[in-house]
Amino acid sequence: MGIKNYIIPIKGMSIGKHYYGFSIDKEFFKEFENREIEGADLLVSLTLERSVSLIEIKAHIVGKVLIECDRCLDELELELDTHATLVVKFTANPLDDEDGEILRLDPNESELDLKQFLYDTAYLGLPMQRVHEEKKCNPQMIERLNALTKGEPTAKIDSSPFDKLKDLLN
Repeated sequence: MGIKNYIIPIKGMSIGKHYYGFSIDKEFFKEFENREIEGADLLVSLTLERSVSLIEIKAHIVGKVLIECDRCLDELELELDTHATLVVKFTANPLDDEDGEILRLDPNESELDLKQFLYDTAYLGLPMQRVHEEKKCNPQMIERLNALTKGEPTAKIDSSPFDKLKDLLN
């Protein structure tokens, strides 16, 4: 599926609710030169509610993504289920009422490009720490990590960078 399919025609859109569905795969993330998401099988459900001066977009993204485990660096499949809302306001001056929560469009625009919104929503839906469940990480990598952490002594915590300055006073 080409990335062009994430563009919604808004010129002539009637007032009321409109529903759209998309699928997102790894090709979508490659368009953004993504380095983290190695694969994806996501379904996007969009509800657009059009009024005279704005469009409210509610997105629901559900599916699976393949990323690297933060602990062992092996492939990790994660379930994704996230929601987001975007408000698009039509204004002749796009600098009016600067607010990061509202996307401003010229009333003469004919299309609404949702690629960046969908990309951001998918990424923000990922957990901060992306690791396998306990005992599911690559045992060889865990063994190496344990050997590295046991072999090197940790730095003295009680040493201060100001200790050397005290010697100057003597």
